[in-house]
Amino acid sequence: MHLDNIEVYETLNDVEKWDKIIREYAALQKVAEIINSSSSAKKFLKIPSFIAEAEIARQNAAADYYNLGLNYLNENDKESSRRAYYAFQKATGFVPGYKDAKRQMDQAYQNSILNIVINPVRDDSYYYNTIGRNRFGNSFNNDYLQRNLVRDLGGNTTNSPARFFTDLDAQRLRLAPDWIIDLTWVNLDIPQPYTQQYNRVVNKQIQIGSDTANKPVYKNVSATLHITRKYFTAVGDLECRITDYQSGNNINLNRYSSQVDWQQEYATYSGDPRALSNVDEAILNNSSYRLPRKEDILNELYQKIYPQVKNGIYNSVRW
Repeated sequence: MHLDNIEVYETLNDVEKWDKIIREYAALQKVAEIINSSSSAKKFLKIPSFIAEAEIARQNAAADYYNLGLNYLNENDKESSRRAYYAFQKATGFVPGYKDAKRQMDQAYQNSILNIVINPVRDDSYYYNTIGRNRFGNSFNNDYLQRNLVRDLGGNTTNSPARFFTDLDAQRLRLAPDWIIDLTWVNLDIPQPYTQQYNRVVNKQIQIGSDTANKPVYKNVSATLHITRKYFTAVGDLECRITDYQSGNNINLNRYSSQVDWQQEYATYSGDPRALSNVDEAILNNSSYRLPRKEDILNELYQKIYPQVKNGIYNSVRW
């Protein structure tokens, strides 16, 4: 059966036929070893070794994959270079040290490295266009995310599948990128705080003295906290679009979300102050609420969304 399969596979033109043929020879060799290890079986079955045939198949496989790699390299584009890399890798897998396959593999990898330009963040959100522009001015639309992504994704080093540049770097180097990454806030909402008012009654047993037997006497005291709670949830949705610079075709499009929950409470009280706990005292000491700066909220949204964006880009370029 294995020999019949090999005969069929040898008629195929697909280079992957060698993977199938070598698997068949491995199965044949295992059968031969099992039978030849049995003194009884050897009397009835004469099974030859297939080591030589398997070695010839590996040499042929290495040659075909090597030539396939050269053909891919001649295509002179990124995707073909990646395929060339895998073809040379297969050649060295079948025959370690085959010709100059390792050098060709390294060359294919270098040819496959993408030059990617990350543009500054744009703000197309309703919040920015109607409110934020007046409050933040030019500082709102900054290049914080852009510069950090370029740095954390490896910059222009060559030990990764892609080199990353800012738009200004690309202009300075006169670089023609392979991919362009556009980052856009499509939704950004930092609302005014909502107000909630409620009361909370607290009670405590306190010692007010001792009886004639010198046992402590307790009294229940109570107070009412009149609490004002200010709170809001800021949300942001950032779109990350990756496009091919030459064709303009879309490579990948993802939307990432983050939110910041903020609240603060302050209070007055009525009743017996002895009923108040340390936690209650802390709320009372907040005589008024302090609204965080919009810049701080935006920065926190950035910090929360950043790992999602970085991992999304990394997954798009790795192979």
